[in-house]
Amino acid sequence: MRPSFVSFARLWAKASPTVRGWLRAPDAYLLYQLARGGPASGQIVEIGSAWGRSTIALAAGTRAARRERVIAIDPHGGDDWYLAEHDLARESSLAEFRDNIKRFGVDQWVDEVVMTSQAAAGVVANEPIRLLFIDGLHTYEGVRSDIETWVPRVVEGGVVVFDDYDNHDPGVGVQRAVDELLASDLVDGHLRKRFNLCWAYRLRDAG
Repeated sequence: MRPSFVSFARLWAKASPTVRGWLRAPDAYLLYQLARGGPASGQIVEIGSAWGRSTIALAAGTRAARRERVIAIDPHGGDDWYLAEHDLARESSLAEFRDNIKRFGVDQWVDEVVMTSQAAAGVVANEPIRLLFIDGLHTYEGVRSDIETWVPRVVEGGVVVFDDYDNHDPGVGVQRAVDELLASDLVDGHLRKRFNLCWAYRLRDAG
């Protein structure tokens, strides 16, 4: 059994029952692997952190390899369409997020940015990104905006990961936005999938 999987399995056995969120073990392991040993070099940027389930996987992976920190972007105010669909009250996830990343010892590997994705673009240093995880607003407009804002910053050979490509719930437009990206010259056009996550590799800019 690979040492990296053993380390992840120990982490996830504790995180899965105690950290709220929808990320399942196979997808969490993918994020852990990409953060730990993924291609290229540069920042790791996560759009949408909620209670920190995916942030912990990313930060634990990059910490294991002593690589880059995770920039975790989320206004922590709740997703309007999701709250409406599931009749949930709005509540901030920030305090719980901070508690979770500290409890799992990855707080020193996470830079939290408490604002929307678009607002964060003007604050986060415009440096190359090697791993971009887009899991913010799942509307077509939200995903498209995240793509337009952040994918151009991803370094050649870097990885762009999306959540919920196959989710066809009302209001979810991930697939449409990702398909448009695949048809562009920004990524390699081949979509890889694992459970709820999918990913593609960044191409060199046309210029």
